[in-house]
Amino acid sequence: MKEKRSLFNIIFGNKNTNNNNTYEQLKLLSGFNARYSEFNGKVEDNIIAKECIHTIATHCAKMMPKHYQINGKVKNRVQGGIDYIIGIKPNPYMTTFDFIYKVISLLLAQNNEFIYIDIDQSGYLRGLYPLNPMFCNLLEHNNEIWLKFQFFNENTYYTKYENVIHLKNFFTKNDFYGETNESLEKAIETQMVADDGIKNAIKISASLRGVLKATNSMLKNKDLKEMKDTFIKDLLASTDGIASLDERMDFKEINLNPILLDKEQLEAVNGNIYGYFMITEKFVKSNFTSEEWNAFYESVLEPRAIQLGQAFTNTIFSDKAIKDGHRIEFSVNRIRYAKTETKITLIKEAGALGLITVDEGREILDLPAIGGEEGNKRLQTLNVINANLADQYQGGNKNGKSNKGNEN
Repeated sequence: MKEKRSLFNIIFGNKNTNNNNTYEQLKLLSGFNARYSEFNGKVEDNIIAKECIHTIATHCAKMMPKHYQINGKVKNRVQGGIDYIIGIKPNPYMTTFDFIYKVISLLLAQNNEFIYIDIDQSGYLRGLYPLNPMFCNLLEHNNEIWLKFQFFNENTYYTKYENVIHLKNFFTKNDFYGETNESLEKAIETQMVADDGIKNAIKISASLRGVLKATNSMLKNKDLKEMKDTFIKDLLASTDGIASLDERMDFKEINLNPILLDKEQLEAVNGNIYGYFMITEKFVKSNFTSEEWNAFYESVLEPRAIQLGQAFTNTIFSDKAIKDGHRIEFSVNRIRYAKTETKITLIKEAGALGLITVDEGREILDLPAIGGEEGNKRLQTLNVINANLADQYQGGNKNGKSNKGNEN
């Protein structure tokens, strides 16, 4: 029987990155601790926060990472090993959609996400793995910055900071880490109190509360308990919710009116969580207009695409490769995921000006390309004229001078 291998060994191999080296805790200029341990999952336990994270991560996962080389104003796609890994199969266990979804989810929930870059012995990229450690530590060794990851199974891994893609959220006070979610946790706590109040109100309204009084003051405690239990049993067994009493007992109902937040107050409490993620409840429920989609694209998706592209480029490529124009870009087709009415309007307006071809128009509508000369034909309306021919069209010559009076 083969020995079972842990995922830790599958990802990191048998590399002994410590090698009995002496590491010292890195001293930060900001005075903050070099250890980060906010990988606790508290945020994702809240339903609203989880909905926000899921919505943003799902839309970010639609991004299309590609490897380009830029030469002046010309940008050519490089379809090699790097392009395949980032665009098709980041590692043996994830699709690109799964990979980006997990990276963004962990980033939003923890404000820090580390991606391990697996390099083979020849120096070529072999895979990318999003990490979810229990905590990490910034260390210093030979004037280089290192990271020590501690995982939940007590495995540890040391690596140079420059060999890990580090994504940050709310990167303000700390020199290396993004801020904690302390302010979000306060908003979640308030929301949970309001939510618990609603639950308790439902329980109270669904139950009968009151005082059962015995008219005979000489009864023993055992007799009183027996009378109460009999009354409750009869009430619960009743199909119409009515129980009978004899002259020995008198029931007086107690009406409890729990204080609940009104609609505006509840929306304000929930809105603190939505606002933290720069998203609205309508967007979470997939009930948005094209204008709201554009706002979401510009405020949430586009910044993440820029962040991912720069982080991947700076970590995967050497300085020389970057100077030679190599880039990784995460593109978001803002039109592809727009509503059909928006797509048709774009094709009409852009096509009238000759800005798109037949195949480009079909791609916007998620239709297969025709290809060939017909697919490359540029759409244009006859109502638009070439600016160089405008003067001739209006009766002038190619120099813009009128021919009127020179007919003979």
